[in-house]
Amino acid sequence: MANKKVSFSNEVLTIKEIQDYYARSEHALREFCLNNRQYFIGYTLSEIEEELDKYIQELDKSCSFTLLAAIEAYLRIDYLQRCYNKEKDVLSRDLRALFKIKNSRASLDDDILTLWKKHLSSSCSISELRGALHYRDWLAHGRYWVAKLGRNYDFFELLKLAIFLQNELDIEMGV
Repeated sequence: MANKKVSFSNEVLTIKEIQDYYARSEHALREFCLNNRQYFIGYTLSEIEEELDKYIQELDKSCSFTLLAAIEAYLRIDYLQRCYNKEKDVLSRDLRALFKIKNSRASLDDDILTLWKKHLSSSCSISELRGALHYRDWLAHGRYWVAKLGRNYDFFELLKLAIFLQNELDIEMGV
């Protein structure tokens, strides 16, 4: 069976778009909760602020998930483009060898990131991303278990990681 190329959707959000969405949504939540008391009849100001904190925590998780999904998309697109374009650098050759075995079904964590880690002078960001992917999996599967992640993740930490990865891996993430 011939390998079919993956058709890219061009719907992957950029880091900037996700960052802007977070900032505007947080602002809108604050405006709504603090300036529309009619929706919070019977609430004290501290109870409204508690509700606002819950909403912002949920926004943080949702945007964190979106950001991690976008990072995965960029890494997979990079993988496939290196293979389709038959780029000649050592990493691209290793990725093409992987592609011959697994085609577009290569695992991000076990396959693609392992090769990236092998070719980077510092693999710190790959290790950080692998940890963050456990957080993404927890979010994606409904948060029904107590996550043992080794650290707490939030949108701004993941945003820093995304920007660092973009610079370190030299991939286009649409900033």
